[in-house]
Amino acid sequence: MTLQGIPLAYSRLRRLWQLSGDWAVSGNFYVDGALSLAGAALTAQPAEPMPSDHGMVSWPYKPELATSTLAPVSGTVYLTALPVRTAVTVSRLWFLLGAAAVSPVAGQNWAGLLAPNGTLLSTASLDSVITGSNSPKFATLAAPQALSPGMYLGALLFNGSTNPVVYKTASPFLSFASVNQAASAYQYATNGTGRTTLATIDPAVNAAGPSIWMGLSP
Repeated sequence: MTLQGIPLAYSRLRRLWQLSGDWAVSGNFYVDGALSLAGAALTAQPAEPMPSDHGMVSWPYKPELATSTLAPVSGTVYLTALPVRTAVTVSRLWFLLGAAAVSPVAGQNWAGLLAPNGTLLSTASLDSVITGSNSPKFATLAAPQALSPGMYLGALLFNGSTNPVVYKTASPFLSFASVNQAASAYQYATNGTGRTTLATIDPAVNAAGPSIWMGLSP
């Protein structure tokens, strides 16, 4: 048997295929088991910390890159796209809180998780979360969400006499982070003003928004 002209031998004793020299595969290549090179298992080795190293499922960028701050506008829904690569269940949405809110309006401060098509999946009240300061914060969703792979949307909404400060990157122009993307696929967006609760949205009417750090965890 050959693979693009390259000898391919099967060992009945060891129950494995052994290839020598250079080889190439056209089309899909599936492996049911572990790959090894010179006897060592091949595993992905990211060059920097990943969400899983922090017990998380997804984030848009490393949290230490959130070096700028934003004072959110009351009633504006802020969105951050959060890639989910494998099937997983999540229950917490994270953000980075700076200065605390002053006199938040009860029942009008929310975190939420939306499906890629904009369907609201679950929410969590932030009324008691945003009175702290200068630390990562999480909100526990009302219902844990079993997610399939896709690009989900974290949402934040604040209303109060003085809204909390949240952290983001120092991007000079909002459109930079969404280069070559349609509005429905913006990495960071706003969608809705004058809101007191979160609801299902139409991503096609997204406006480019600030690059607020958010994250998902079980």
